Amino acid sequence: MRNVRNRSLLVRLVLTGMLMLGILVPVQAEDAGLSGGFCFTGINDVQMLSELVPYSGSKSIRVKAWQDDTVYLKAMIQADQNMHVSLSAELMTALKSVQELQVQASFLKPVSFGIGMGTDPSIPHEIVYDRISSETEADLIAGQTAYIWISVHTNADSRGRYDGVIRVMGEQELVLKIETVVLPLQMDSEAYSANLWQYPFSSLQYYAGLQNEAPFSEAHQEALRKELSFYREIGGRDITCTITEEPWAHQTYFDCPSLVTWNVDGSGNLWFDYQKLDAWIELCESCGLSGKIDCFSILPFDEDITVFDDMGNPMRMVLNPGDETWRYYWENFLWSFFSHMKETGRLSRVRMMVDERGIPWFQHAIDLVRSIDGGDQVQFGAAVNVIPRDTALYDQIAYLSISIASLPENDGQLEAFLAHRRELGLETTMYNCSTNYPNAFAGSDPAESVWSMQYLYNRGLDGYLRWAYDAWPENPLECADNPHFEAGDTFLIYPDQKDSQVYEPSSSVRLCMIHQGLNDIRKAERLSSLLEGAGADSMNEALSAASVRYGGTYNAYGRMTHISEENRRSIAQQTLLFESITEKAARNAAMRMQGLTVMTDQ
Repeated sequence: MRNVRNRSLLVRLVLTGMLMLGILVPVQAEDAGLSGGFCFTGINDVQMLSELVPYSGSKSIRVKAWQDDTVYLKAMIQADQNMHVSLSAELMTALKSVQELQVQASFLKPVSFGIGMGTDPSIPHEIVYDRISSETEADLIAGQTAYIWISVHTNADSRGRYDGVIRVMGEQELVLKIETVVLPLQMDSEAYSANLWQYPFSSLQYYAGLQNEAPFSEAHQEALRKELSFYREIGGRDITCTITEEPWAHQTYFDCPSLVTWNVDGSGNLWFDYQKLDAWIELCESCGLSGKIDCFSILPFDEDITVFDDMGNPMRMVLNPGDETWRYYWENFLWSFFSHMKETGRLSRVRMMVDERGIPWFQHAIDLVRSIDGGDQVQFGAAVNVIPRDTALYDQIAYLSISIASLPENDGQLEAFLAHRRELGLETTMYNCSTNYPNAFAGSDPAESVWSMQYLYNRGLDGYLRWAYDAWPENPLECADNPHFEAGDTFLIYPDQKDSQVYEPSSSVRLCMIHQGLNDIRKAERLSSLLEGAGADSMNEALSAASVRYGGTYNAYGRMTHISEENRRSIAQQTLLFESITEKAARNAAMRMQGLTVMTDQ
């Protein structure tokens, strides 16, 4: 584990990092009617912003980026009279280059969320600006605050300083200036896996225009392509597939059918229909998802399967893992399934996934899979919320994701476990879902998502897994509440209006912050190889000191949240510190590549 430096260094780095993140431009007197400026993306509460960042309220900002990178910014505007406003983002131009940077700006939309667990009407609700719309016009009433989400995209040829502006036009024009400095460095956008579980049937049940469509019709696929684009953009590549009905015991608002239909004829013979499975995988592949095919699940939550008779009537059967009946049905399925996946050339990409099931059952499932022809080509994966102790069992699991709440506090224990898995070529990631803090709930501070990525880097993990990506509640554009969990726990993108005919989904601030955090650690990983030796050690020691383990507490309504406002600020401060350390290391690496003298302190 990377060594921890003393706290005095941390204080100095926090202050240095804050100064490097933006230009200290005094807030000038605004024209009457419309005012605004940049604000910190990491905390929802605007009143806390000025305590954390020096550029809060400024109309100019300087940011650093790499090649093939995305920078996310947030601004707020306020009208002191009723007015209509519109946004325009100008391409960023460089003084010595014909290359331009793409800039996008649009309004954030509010969504309501309960501050507790579930949908009890007694739970108070708050508003968060989380949905990144495509809208560039808005009608403001006097005193209303609106938020603008800005993304700056670089490419492989970007380099040097670029200048651009966001224009807010109302009764007057408000100009927000952005200076972007692009370093001649590239990260590996595929490093540190991002596995967000997808629910392809959500859109089919949500949109009025798709409810009479067959699964994976052309219209359904068009909606799914747009939804998957956000996942692929952050580096997602693995495909979520259900091989049984409701493998998570219907924890979501909409149904979660199986992509494989289990059938039995009048003679008791089992046969399986893979049409929906093939259509879903082919669609994902066309969207650039070429990773593992995660199959849920040989150990479903209710230990049940559903088999359809010749008349199409479902028969639900509860099976006891490991017994003769369980083995009969799953053995029949696996022989057929592995044969089909071999025919399609995908068998080696199959990963039989188990999610939070009884550890004693794991061996039953592994032994059965390995006993089937082709089972030796299939990987086993598991998401667990227990501390790993049985090394012999976990050695058989190629992909293991450990809940953030269960990561051992004893660094030596975790470090030895991870080192052992790395020697075997096994992947170990961090898992996050309900009842954990920090998190990515609708009401979570965006900094929590960034911090989570930085934390897994400092603990030596290989990536991030989260449930879920697009398992929407009934009316996600109005309310993020889930009947069973914290609001927003089950989705990171938003659908279009239910009666829409074009199905234009939108991303969330939370997903963008996961992306930002992933890029932070991808940069740190690249810098470790570029700097090498003492420079890399110094950077990683400082990064370890920037990440302190935090657990939350349950509020009066059952939601896991921060312990105190100081704890909340600290999470945000640590994200800034991590980024300032890597930014300085990146400057050193860029200078070294040009043969210049580098700064030795981190």
